[in-house]
Amino acid sequence: MALLLRWAAYEVDTAENGREALANVIERTPDILLLDLEMPEMNGVNLVEAIRSYHRLSTIPVIFLTALGAGELFEEAKSLNVSSILLKSVATFDQIHAAIEKAHGQVASGNRIQSPEKWRDDSISPL
Repeated sequence: MALLLRWAAYEVDTAENGREALANVIERTPDILLLDLEMPEMNGVNLVEAIRSYHRLSTIPVIFLTALGAGELFEEAKSLNVSSILLKSVATFDQIHAAIEKAHGQVASGNRIQSPEKWRDDSISPL
């Protein structure tokens, strides 16, 4: 996926697991996150919750690309107010690209997700 996105002229950063992804997001503050729900060390739901606990990161649009189409983790993901949830088994690159462009439009227009009311101090790292 990273190769296809780079080919489509996106700047892409990857991580081997959820904790590495969190550290990357804290350090680099990306415009959009394309995440799996099932990741080693920290699943996608926990990652998004951790990211959103930082005021400056709380409005980054999130797209889940997952093999899960049901179950507790999938239901939790649906409750997170993410931009899109796409299933790996049926999502085409065009659909993924469209979801990214939709999320990019949220960034450009300033219509990002609603921020939580309570924040953890940005100087405290959950790592």
